[in-house]
Amino acid sequence: MQAGGVVRVFIADDSLGFGTLAGAWLEAYEDLDVVGTARTAADAIAQIAATRPDVVLLDRLLPQPEHSEAVLAHVRQELPEAAVLLVSGMPDEHLAQEAQLAQADGHVSKAVDAGALADAVRRAAATRAARA
Repeated sequence: MQAGGVVRVFIADDSLGFGTLAGAWLEAYEDLDVVGTARTAADAIAQIAATRPDVVLLDRLLPQPEHSEAVLAHVRQELPEAAVLLVSGMPDEHLAQEAQLAQADGHVSKAVDAGALADAVRRAAATRAARA
Protein backbone atom coordinates (compact mmCIF):
# COMPACT_ATOMS: atom_id res chain seq x y z
CA MET A 1 0.00 0.00 0.00
CA GLN A 2 1.09 3.53 -0.68
CA ALA A 3 1.60 6.07 2.05
CA GLY A 4 -1.71 7.18 3.44
CA GLY A 5 -3.26 3.75 3.07
CA VAL A 6 -4.02 4.01 -0.66
CA VAL A 7 -4.60 0.60 -2.27
CA ARG A 8 -3.09 0.29 -5.77
CA VAL A 9 -5.34 -1.75 -8.09
CA PHE A 10 -4.66 -3.34 -11.47
CA ILE A 11 -7.67 -4.50 -13.54
CA ALA A 12 -7.23 -7.41 -15.98
CA ASP A 13 -10.52 -8.03 -17.76
CA ASP A 14 -11.26 -8.62 -21.43
CA SER A 15 -14.63 -6.92 -21.08
CA LEU A 16 -14.11 -3.28 -21.97
CA GLY A 17 -17.44 -2.43 -20.33
CA PHE A 18 -16.71 -4.02 -16.96
CA GLY A 19 -13.07 -2.94 -16.90
CA THR A 20 -13.98 0.68 -17.60
CA LEU A 21 -16.87 0.69 -15.12
CA ALA A 22 -14.83 -0.99 -12.38
CA GLY A 23 -12.00 1.48 -12.91
CA ALA A 24 -14.33 4.48 -12.69
CA TRP A 25 -16.02 3.08 -9.58
CA LEU A 26 -12.75 2.41 -7.79
CA GLU A 27 -11.20 5.76 -8.74
CA ALA A 28 -14.15 7.48 -7.03
CA TYR A 29 -12.74 6.36 -3.66
CA GLU A 30 -9.83 8.34 -2.22
CA ASP A 31 -8.21 5.22 -0.76
CA LEU A 32 -8.19 3.31 -4.08
CA ASP A 33 -5.96 4.04 -7.08
CA VAL A 34 -6.26 2.17 -10.39
CA VAL A 35 -2.66 1.94 -11.59
CA GLY A 36 -3.25 -0.04 -14.76
CA THR A 37 -5.62 -2.05 -16.91
CA ALA A 38 -5.25 -4.82 -19.44
CA ARG A 39 -7.65 -6.72 -21.68
CA THR A 40 -5.34 -9.68 -22.37
CA ALA A 41 -3.18 -11.93 -20.25
CA ALA A 42 -0.07 -10.91 -22.19
CA ASP A 43 -0.71 -7.22 -21.50
CA ALA A 44 -1.42 -7.91 -17.83
CA ILE A 45 1.80 -9.90 -17.43
CA ALA A 46 3.77 -7.15 -19.18
CA GLN A 47 2.35 -4.37 -16.97
CA ILE A 48 1.88 -5.84 -13.51
CA ALA A 49 5.51 -5.77 -12.38
CA ALA A 50 5.91 -2.15 -13.53
CA THR A 51 2.71 -0.91 -11.87
CA ARG A 52 3.27 -2.86 -8.61
CA PRO A 53 -0.40 -3.13 -7.55
CA ASP A 54 -1.55 -4.18 -4.11
CA VAL A 55 -4.56 -5.94 -5.65
CA VAL A 56 -5.08 -7.45 -9.10
CA LEU A 57 -8.72 -7.72 -10.17
CA LEU A 58 -8.49 -10.70 -12.50
CA ASP A 59 -11.24 -11.89 -14.82
CA ARG A 60 -11.55 -15.64 -14.31
CA LEU A 61 -11.97 -16.18 -18.06
CA LEU A 62 -9.38 -13.88 -19.59
CA PRO A 63 -10.54 -14.94 -22.28
CA GLN A 64 -9.78 -18.56 -21.36
CA PRO A 65 -9.22 -19.99 -17.86
CA GLU A 66 -5.59 -20.88 -18.64
CA HIS A 67 -4.88 -17.22 -19.42
CA SER A 68 -6.09 -16.19 -15.98
CA GLU A 69 -4.02 -18.96 -14.43
CA ALA A 70 -0.92 -17.61 -16.21
CA VAL A 71 -1.54 -14.12 -14.83
CA LEU A 72 -2.12 -15.49 -11.32
CA ALA A 73 1.10 -17.52 -11.49
CA HIS A 74 2.99 -14.45 -12.71
CA VAL A 75 1.67 -12.33 -9.83
CA ARG A 76 2.59 -15.01 -7.29
CA GLN A 77 6.12 -15.27 -8.69
CA GLU A 78 6.90 -11.61 -9.43
CA LEU A 79 4.80 -9.79 -6.84
CA PRO A 80 3.95 -12.24 -4.06
CA GLU A 81 2.77 -9.48 -1.74
CA ALA A 82 -0.06 -8.55 -4.14
CA ALA A 83 -3.56 -9.93 -3.63
CA VAL A 84 -5.47 -11.48 -6.52
CA LEU A 85 -9.22 -11.05 -6.55
CA LEU A 86 -11.05 -13.13 -9.18
CA VAL A 87 -14.01 -11.50 -10.92
CA SER A 88 -16.58 -13.26 -13.04
CA GLY A 89 -20.10 -13.20 -14.31
CA MET A 90 -20.55 -16.76 -13.00
CA PRO A 91 -22.83 -17.39 -10.02
CA ASP A 92 -21.09 -16.54 -6.77
CA GLU A 93 -20.98 -20.11 -5.40
CA HIS A 94 -19.08 -21.29 -8.48
CA LEU A 95 -16.68 -18.37 -8.32
CA ALA A 96 -15.92 -19.02 -4.66
CA GLN A 97 -14.90 -22.57 -5.50
CA GLU A 98 -12.84 -21.41 -8.51
CA ALA A 99 -11.06 -18.79 -6.39
CA GLN A 100 -10.20 -21.34 -3.74
CA LEU A 101 -8.89 -23.84 -6.30
CA ALA A 102 -6.82 -21.14 -8.02
CA GLN A 103 -5.43 -20.00 -4.66
CA ALA A 104 -6.69 -16.48 -5.21
CA ASP A 105 -7.21 -14.16 -2.25
CA GLY A 106 -10.91 -13.74 -2.89
CA HIS A 107 -13.62 -13.34 -5.46
CA VAL A 108 -16.31 -10.92 -6.49
CA SER A 109 -19.16 -11.16 -8.98
CA LYS A 110 -19.41 -8.70 -11.85
CA ALA A 111 -22.97 -8.09 -10.67
CA VAL A 112 -21.84 -6.12 -7.59
CA ASP A 113 -22.22 -2.38 -7.10
CA ALA A 114 -19.43 0.15 -6.59
CA GLY A 115 -19.44 -0.09 -2.80
CA ALA A 116 -19.27 -3.88 -2.75
CA LEU A 117 -16.44 -3.90 -5.30
CA ALA A 118 -14.46 -1.35 -3.29
CA ASP A 119 -15.03 -3.32 -0.09
CA ALA A 120 -13.86 -6.55 -1.77
CA VAL A 121 -10.66 -4.83 -2.97
CA ARG A 122 -9.96 -3.41 0.49
CA ARG A 123 -10.62 -6.80 2.11
CA ALA A 124 -8.27 -8.60 -0.32
CA ALA A 125 -5.52 -6.05 0.29
CA ALA A 126 -5.89 -6.29 4.06
CA THR A 127 -5.95 -10.10 4.02
CA ARG A 128 -2.80 -10.29 1.88
CA ALA A 129 -1.00 -7.66 3.98
CA ALA A 130 -1.81 -9.61 7.16
CA ARG A 131 -0.18 -12.72 5.66
CA ALA A 132 3.04 -10.87 4.79
